Amino acid sequence: MIVLTAIFATLIVFLFVGLPIAVSLGLSGLIWIIAKDPMLLRGAAYAVWNNANSVTLVAVPMFLLMGEIIQRSQVAVKFYRAMSLWVRWLPGGLLHSNIGASAVFSAVSGSSVATAATIATTAIPDLLRLGYKRSLVAGTLTAGGTLGILIPPSIPMIIYGAITETSVGQLFMGGVLPGVMMTVLFFLYVVVASMFDQRSKQRETRQAISASERLRSLGHIFPIGVLIAVIILGIYRGWATPTEVASLGVAGAIIIAAVFGQFSWAIFRESLISTVRFTAMLTFVILSAHVFAFALFGWGSTRAVVGIIGDLGLPPAGVLLAIVILCLFLGMFIDAISMMVLILGVVFPIITAVGYDPVWFGIVLVLLLEIGLITPPVGLNLYTIRGLMPGATLSEVSWASLPFVFLLLLGIFILWLFPEIVLWLPRNVK
Repeated sequence: MIVLTAIFATLIVFLFVGLPIAVSLGLSGLIWIIAKDPMLLRGAAYAVWNNANSVTLVAVPMFLLMGEIIQRSQVAVKFYRAMSLWVRWLPGGLLHSNIGASAVFSAVSGSSVATAATIATTAIPDLLRLGYKRSLVAGTLTAGGTLGILIPPSIPMIIYGAITETSVGQLFMGGVLPGVMMTVLFFLYVVVASMFDQRSKQRETRQAISASERLRSLGHIFPIGVLIAVIILGIYRGWATPTEVASLGVAGAIIIAAVFGQFSWAIFRESLISTVRFTAMLTFVILSAHVFAFALFGWGSTRAVVGIIGDLGLPPAGVLLAIVILCLFLGMFIDAISMMVLILGVVFPIITAVGYDPVWFGIVLVLLLEIGLITPPVGLNLYTIRGLMPGATLSEVSWASLPFVFLLLLGIFILWLFPEIVLWLPRNVK
């Protein structure tokens, strides 16, 4: 435990100095590998190469490119406006569009931050003009985008599957029902909150929408739904590998953008550049995390922690609670994917040792990542909405997101009580 504490202390020092998370992870790992035995660098190099060679990870840049094309071609904006025609009758009206459109588009784009920015740019002016309560506007936009990393295709799930050697197809299927559950919980909260807010009852939200208008709007909803369905079924039914399905997703995004949006070579080039930048950063973080994890393994720290947890005699629920608290704390200071690759080397062996299913834990971990996206001081979605909402402060947006933090924690508790919500589809859908 002394060595484990020293390794993490080194990492924390580097982070406080201001080094990027990838550099901090890699440098900490290298220092402690050399301190143990310089010959172990060969093993670290093999671990890095083995993971860099992962075919599963190739799907990540393809899904990112798919999302960039959808985002930049204005397809997301049209999807949001089309969905708003179907939810205006609910108490809360257009606020449900924030959640529904953000959840679906975030699933396609792979980026909660990009989703928050895209949907908020379209939604905020209209919602404020119609007199919706500012806290509900900010809260639904900030939290809505987080649902996308739970609803397949999810980039964090792909990374989790690659690191832990868990089936990506089963993770995708495992995320479907929890994604629906969380979306419904968010909808219910908006309904209840809006019933006590008279300002949300605007004449525009009660305005009659003709059947022909709704039917025409399906032209902007249906293609995105088909794209997600093809991706999920393609991977789970074994029609193609995640990488192949991601490539089909890019082709589908190009077709959708060309037919229903605005597509040009300039948009395609910008999408490629953005994808390469994000992929390079993400790959650096993942590989550096493997160096760090190898240092923990080389010193025997991972085995020691698992042994200590076993000696304490904590029940599985106690172990899970400790991990949840750890993730909530780290999520306030480290971005979602960095936190995931940082803790998996230590946490995953513990969670499987006490009997939790790897697919189930993957979904719970994604919910914890979502909470990190909307909790200060580093919640990226908070800063995105604060920058786009006139006169908003970080404090205002954070308080607006707090009810959704509790809803996500409620979701984790429900999945703990009823794990079949996650496991039923992977076990029964063939």
